[in-house]
Amino acid sequence: MIARTGLGANPVRVLLAINLVLWAVTVLFPLRSSVWLLGAGLFVHMTLSPYAEAAEQTIMQKVVPYERQGRVFGFAQSVEQAASPLTAFLISPVAQFFIPFMTDGVGARRIGGWFGTGAERGLALVFVLTGVIGLIATGAALRSRPYRRLSTRYAEAPAPIVT
Repeated sequence: MIARTGLGANPVRVLLAINLVLWAVTVLFPLRSSVWLLGAGLFVHMTLSPYAEAAEQTIMQKVVPYERQGRVFGFAQSVEQAASPLTAFLISPVAQFFIPFMTDGVGARRIGGWFGTGAERGLALVFVLTGVIGLIATGAALRSRPYRRLSTRYAEAPAPIVT
């Protein structure tokens, strides 16, 4: 699909736009306990993730000098690999707070009527709040000076060397 549709003239913008959509999905799919919402969210994620990866690779191949690409790609992969266990360790204490909050705590009394109650709804609330934070961070990134600089640098960079 990516080869057929392409990434457009500004893959930096495409990457951040995809992130906005994925964060919105993270906010929307847990609002109701529904396998259909979960399935739709996973479908959107599985459809857009390859575009995000392609945009990331395209940006790095065009902006990073050829002789440094190996180190940059290796470092980027190391950071991605390290982020997974780190986020698991960070989210566990947060989830331990929200599960009782939505089971028999203040959250169950205040928003349980429309959001639902129980351990699974506590974890759903973690997804919703994380998605809201992600939307705010990605929106800020779209308005940031580094985003504009990277977009300009991408547009002005020569085409990558293809051998």
